[in-house]
Parts: sequence; structure tokens; C-alpha cells
Amino acid sequence: MDRPPPIDYRAALIDVVAVAQSARSATLGWRAICVRERRRVGAKWIEPLTTLDLDEDAAKLSRGVHQVARRASRQVDTLVFGLFDGIDDGSGAYAGYHVAAIATKGRAANDFMRDPWSAERHFLRSDVLDTIVKAAGRAPSDVRPLLEYSLCFGAAALTSRFAAGGLSHRVVVAFDDDYGRALPNDAPRFAELVPVQPVAEDVTDLQMAMRLLTRV
Repeated sequence: MDRPPPIDYRAALIDVVAVAQSARSATLGWRAICVRERRRVGAKWIEPLTTLDLDEDAAKLSRGVHQVARRASRQVDTLVFGLFDGIDDGSGAYAGYHVAAIATKGRAANDFMRDPWSAERHFLRSDVLDTIVKAAGRAPSDVRPLLEYSLCFGAAALTSRFAAGGLSHRVVVAFDDDYGRALPNDAPRFAELVPVQPVAEDVTDLQMAMRLLTRV
């Protein structure tokens, strides 16, 4: 039996970012991501995650994210959402996830993301990310990197983008330098996301889902 081709992690991240950029809702975007990842690693490890409700997760996080933005100085123009090494508090591992408000003065993400870290981190708890981290812990070694990398990033990108909906701030999602799992060679560590845009009222959820799925 032929072995499946090796996973292109860079392509996997580019895929999830593309979906996160254009998704009408976090949950619709997540389902499109799951379709893509199922083709890479099979249904066994992806199918149980397809029912996660990212809209609910983003709504829960939105209040805290907006508070961080409101309390920041006027110079702050960007929210950086970071993923760091998962934590085990004795009840099971959960995702390391935070947001920081920074002033970029209009610089490109490729520039300011190289700055030494000095911003205050505000820690967030995401039920969706916790579920993915726990699933990754049970997955075999050849599947785990995809869950820990592109699926975690895709979920964080969607949740962060919609949790920041209504704010004028730029949104960047990144793996922290102290992210405990080794990232694939040459794989991107961060991405800037476009603001949430209103969708015409005559575009139904089904039509938007089909638009996303046709990009798979």
C-alpha cells in the first residue's frame, strides 16, 4: 500500500488563513477548514472537531477583547493574539492563548512582529482551542503536528478575528516564540487578518458556505 504524501505544513497554514480571511462567520469558516484538513489526514481525527461552535466561542471572548482595546492608549492600533505552549493544570491540557494591544505606527506585520516583546499579555480561555489541544494529545505522531499547527492556528484566526469584530484595530494571530511545539521548517509563524466585513443581507448562509467550500 502506498504511503500518503508528506504533509505540506506551509500550504496547510496558507489554506486556513485564506479561509479565515474571507469567512462570513467563524463556524462556517471552521467547517471549510475541516474539509481541507480531512483530505490531508483522513476523517478519523478531523470529523469529531467539525461540530465545534466557533461563533459561540468568539462571542464569549469578544467582551474581554473589547475591554482590552478600550483600556489601551490611543496610540494602540493592533491586537496581537498569541498561541503559546499548552498548559496542564491537573485536569487536562488546555491551550495557551492571549491578546496584547500594541502601537505599530502603521508598520507592516513583518516589521513589528520582530520587535522585542514588551506588551502586556491578557490571557484568554477558548473552549474550542482547548478541545483541539486535547485531541492533538490523543493523536498519533504523524497527525499531531497538523492539529497543533494549522488547525490550532485556523481556529485561533477565526475566533480572534470575530471576537475583535466592530473594532478598528488591526488583528494579527501568531505562534509565540516560546510555543512549546516545534513548528515545521519554513512554516509561517503569524498572519494579519482583514477586519470583519458586513455581508449583503441577500447572501444566505448556504450560499456563503458553498463559496467557501468551492475554494477547497
